[in-house]
Amino acid sequence: MKYVVAGNAVSDCITLPDGTCTGFVPGGATLFALLGIQLWTDEVILCGGFGADYKEKLGDWLERNGIDQRGFNVRDENNPLNYMYYRDEGGWDSETVYGKDHFDRLDCNPEEDHLEEFVRDAKGLAVFRGRDPEFYREVFQLREKYLFKLGWEIKGDFAVPEYIDEIKALLANVDSFSINQPETYRLFGVDSDEKALDALKKLRLPLVIYRVGKKGIYIIKDGESFFAPAFTKYPVKDVTGCGNSSTSAAFYAWCEGKRIEEIAAYANVTAAHNLRYYGAMELTEEDKTAAREEVRQMTEELLSTKQSLTNGAG
Repeated sequence: MKYVVAGNAVSDCITLPDGTCTGFVPGGATLFALLGIQLWTDEVILCGGFGADYKEKLGDWLERNGIDQRGFNVRDENNPLNYMYYRDEGGWDSETVYGKDHFDRLDCNPEEDHLEEFVRDAKGLAVFRGRDPEFYREVFQLREKYLFKLGWEIKGDFAVPEYIDEIKALLANVDSFSINQPETYRLFGVDSDEKALDALKKLRLPLVIYRVGKKGIYIIKDGESFFAPAFTKYPVKDVTGCGNSSTSAAFYAWCEGKRIEEIAAYANVTAAHNLRYYGAMELTEEDKTAAREEVRQMTEELLSTKQSLTNGAG
């Protein structure tokens, strides 16, 4: 399989600030990451731990959207269920029905979930993880053995100053790193995007994806930074998973050798499609075709704007 996402899929019941409740819909950070790649290619698989009842909760959506379930390793009676409550001022609170230990235990365990079986011929592996030394040790060994690119989106509870040295040590084995604005400000003790970009450039990584919410995204590639404003073609239903899906789309585009403007376009167009749905997006052929054309158009616009700014500076 060309691309692998380490994680699992859950069911989220989301209450939006206006009181709208979605009921239980497919979700989870790594399912959104899967879709951020599968919007562009079917050569992707999700590998992780699942509950025996996952098909009862997710089955229709999984089948309808052609999700490869060979990496779904049943390790518990129950698949995770979450309640999410968005706050008016931004952010959210969450409650996990079966408890945090259950939720964490079903995240991808490289040995138990046979991750090696899926990454042997992989071009890229995407992970969303917090502090978990054993997980990284096993994944880094697989990366060294099979030479795939590793994309890491950091969990917010790990992006704190007390872990900065540990994070930097981990990044020595990472190819692509994704982090959002609040996490970056907190981790590096900065208070502006300019200072955040300086701190992220000093990591000297091949790719950094710096997400600034509804404003858009910064891509740092080989030391060059590029900002792309959000793609706003569609009305917003639900922001859940936009960071996860845009991160994996950018990682995919980079692995495919796209230039910096294209990487930003892939990320922003993916986020825009994710916004159209409550929970996980639908992968219709119509949407896939539209997304490809939107990336082409957005890339042209970004290149044109960049050229105009360059000429103006001259």
